[in-house]
Amino acid sequence: MLADTLVRYLLEARLIGVLATSDSATSIHAVPMWYALDDDCVVLATGARSRKVRNLQRDPRATFVLHDSRPGFEICGTSISAEVEIVRGPQALGLVDRVHARYVAAGADEDSEVRRFLASDDVALRLRPSTALTWDERSSSASAALRARGGALPLVTTDPRR
Repeated sequence: MLADTLVRYLLEARLIGVLATSDSATSIHAVPMWYALDDDCVVLATGARSRKVRNLQRDPRATFVLHDSRPGFEICGTSISAEVEIVRGPQALGLVDRVHARYVAAGADEDSEVRRFLASDDVALRLRPSTALTWDERSSSASAALRARGGALPLVTTDPRR
């Protein structure tokens, strides 16, 4: 699954993924997550008391979505279905550190607020992919037409909270 060229490209990029778990028979819980690769698995870091952990204890199936979206049709992504193992205790620490190291610069945890925030992640979620669907419109004729005409409106990001 992870050998697919586009899937691998997206997993190696430093993006934010969305993990979707089953909250009940009728509801899905979807949250943005940091991630890292660990052999043939995708690893996420979270807190043991999180809703996603409770959901996965009930039903270990999840979907992880990654996308690299730009204005217009400059989009590509993957939706990875997986069984999830909840890793706790000392075994989780190295995996959690691997995830944090992808997103936080070395030494940034010298700040007590940063250290406290990162310490809330005490569980690793190890996703073992079973299927991966992909989409890639970056080289489509529609994308080329929008690009040539300048017809794609820019995406707008939010300002950081202060």
